[in-house]
Amino acid sequence: MPPLSVMFKTVSTDCNLDCSYCYYRESIEGMRVRRRIEPAMLERFVPAYMDYVADTGSASFAWQGGEPLLAGLDFFRNAVALQLRHAHRGTSISNALQTNATLVTDEWATYFSEHNFLVGVSLDGPKEIHDRERKDRGGHGSFERVMAGLERIRRHKVDFNVLCVVGPHNVGMARETMRFFRREGVDYLQFIPAMDFQSIDPEKPPAYLITAEAYGEFLVQVFDEWYGGGAPSISIRTFDNFLQSFLGIQNDLCVHADQCDAGIVVEYNGDIYPCDFYVHPQWKLGNVFEDELATLCTSPRRTAFLEQKQPLPAQCQRCNYRRCCKGGCPRARVSPDDNSKDSDYFCSSYIRFFEHAEAKLTMLRDRLANRLRYLQQVELTLASGGPKQGRNDRCLCGSGRKQKACCADPAFAGSYLWRE
Repeated sequence: MPPLSVMFKTVSTDCNLDCSYCYYRESIEGMRVRRRIEPAMLERFVPAYMDYVADTGSASFAWQGGEPLLAGLDFFRNAVALQLRHAHRGTSISNALQTNATLVTDEWATYFSEHNFLVGVSLDGPKEIHDRERKDRGGHGSFERVMAGLERIRRHKVDFNVLCVVGPHNVGMARETMRFFRREGVDYLQFIPAMDFQSIDPEKPPAYLITAEAYGEFLVQVFDEWYGGGAPSISIRTFDNFLQSFLGIQNDLCVHADQCDAGIVVEYNGDIYPCDFYVHPQWKLGNVFEDELATLCTSPRRTAFLEQKQPLPAQCQRCNYRRCCKGGCPRARVSPDDNSKDSDYFCSSYIRFFEHAEAKLTMLRDRLANRLRYLQQVELTLASGGPKQGRNDRCLCGSGRKQKACCADPAFAGSYLWRE
């Protein structure tokens, strides 16, 4: 079987915050209703999933909501115990959890650390920006509580990244937002544009809270802050994925992949969907209690979903940046019922970005390729017992420059891109 990641909507839409732009605040059964995954569902699903991924040797669990910490710590203790009990020998298990961090205590952070959870923290920038939209149901900002939770995550040495929603509250403050994250020591960052639609309405035309022009300018300004002097020190997922495309490597962001494959989404009641933008009966694949996982994953409905990007709109097929953008997200197409004509709402954003960043991304691509050759040559030289290369010798990557000004340049040692 091919690899398969699973996203659990652990408490469905239930959340202790009430962010105005949340695309998962409404469900078919109502808004912010209290729901929880029952143990019986996990006991049914986890063994089947571990059997399904046994050949790949990789089991990937993502816990989202709403706010997944509302499920309680005992829920996660039980979930991880089931994973370990039913994993096949040699299976690597990963757990990622997306949280607003307001409920993170030392007990939670200790658990995440002990069980190697990757924790995503939702944070939109400094207090004056974050608190405009990320409020609780009483209308109070959440920034101080988020930062307190993040401090506990740091103190317990939990691996974390930050997810920042780009909306009217921060789209015009790209540089200020980036500098805040840099001051806070955030090393891994992801930006997503604020949506004005719900996951239960996939048939409705897409609507966003920012214009394509504003988002394009935001990407340009963030890129310049990220790129610096050509040795980025912060990982930004969108830029990492574009760079992978420049290198000819398949990226891991479904928006810019060849097909719509983000794994499967499992709701609190066991219903399974192909994506959390498409939690609607017309895209329901089945239910944990009623259907075999292998049957669901190979069903005609899931196949149709995976292939819905193709054919790309005519505008995309003519585009110079198709190899990197790959048509964007079908959910963001202006007219999703007519794929032959309309492109991603943010098409002009990406064109603006690539026109600005292409030369620098090409330079990073070439430098990464050189770095790889350099490391390979260093390894071969050491293995053969050859002489150690000096800093003034020609670089082993073949650039013709001295090593101290090329792949051994200490000025680039801080970049996450070419750390050994």
